Amino acid sequence: MCPTAYIFPFKNRRKKGSRGTQSLMAVVDWRNNRHCRAVAASLVQGAYNSEHNRQKSQDSKVQPSRWWSSFHFEVKRVLIDDKDSSIYGVVYEFKHPNNLPECAPKCVIAFRGTTLKSSSAKQDMKLNIKLLTAELRKDNSRFKPALDAVKKVVQEAEPANIWLAGHSLGSAIAMLVGKSMAQEEGKYLKTFLFNPPFLSPSLSRIINSPRLENAICSAKNFLKAGISFVGGDHLWQTRHDQFNKLSHWIPNLFVNKDDPICSRYIDHFENRKIEDEIHSIRSATKAAFVKDPQLPIYLLPKAYLTISKISSSPNISKICEAHGLKQWWHQMSIEPGSANPPMKVSIGDTKLVGEP
Repeated sequence: MCPTAYIFPFKNRRKKGSRGTQSLMAVVDWRNNRHCRAVAASLVQGAYNSEHNRQKSQDSKVQPSRWWSSFHFEVKRVLIDDKDSSIYGVVYEFKHPNNLPECAPKCVIAFRGTTLKSSSAKQDMKLNIKLLTAELRKDNSRFKPALDAVKKVVQEAEPANIWLAGHSLGSAIAMLVGKSMAQEEGKYLKTFLFNPPFLSPSLSRIINSPRLENAICSAKNFLKAGISFVGGDHLWQTRHDQFNKLSHWIPNLFVNKDDPICSRYIDHFENRKIEDEIHSIRSATKAAFVKDPQLPIYLLPKAYLTISKISSSPNISKICEAHGLKQWWHQMSIEPGSANPPMKVSIGDTKLVGEP
């Protein structure tokens, strides 16, 4: 049977009338998408916690919190950035006292996002800039070591038993790793992307003048014709081939309507035109000059999209909550008498979006 009892890592949660902090019990059904989402988000939080613990004490004798062992995961390996020695990812292995429950992952590779602590913030921001400039795929400090780590795990376990998970910057790394495994290895890993950055501005949102927008579109078509004239047809075909290789990989995207970093995914899947995306002038021109015909990071044939919304007045706190990781596991709490009030967040049903 799939359902198993575990303890989730809710911080500062107290039973009513209790003085001490206690973890709340939840039953994990590995066939339940909400439960799997909560587990994946919790393990990503574990990657954040591992880095926070490292920063609190450099003493190797200090043992970090090991709450993940309460639902039978063990840390198999931590992924360390060689530029600043920060922990940016964790490889977890499921260690069940009996056999591996049906539907449960054997291994989960989880990547944290940006932290604002001084010892790792500088390197995190450098990675965010690489993401903004579409250079993250070339990064040697995190992406390439992460890809090598995942390939090693895949050699040891079946791809069907491996999960990828990440939040914010970490979800971008997980996205690129998942794409690379699908395109280069033909391996399709179950992937959970929490608040993945969408960094392509919409022309219609920036330009209010239809005449100016038409003029820019005409210029783009002219440039596309020029790229084709100098041999760009091969580029277009390569990009189509890359896109088609992703058709069997369907990641789980978790976005919040109130999060400006990831909410564009909603509009993207509702209104996108695949040919326009593949023939994007910005990325195609870059590819033509640097001989790197990679698709934009956000472009996916299909995805399982889950949308959440914060029910509060717009302010900086709301934006922080909307981009936060906590929203994706907090509803797993089954204890109504906790000391802290629940987040005012509603999470919709998961929908398959993209190409049929």
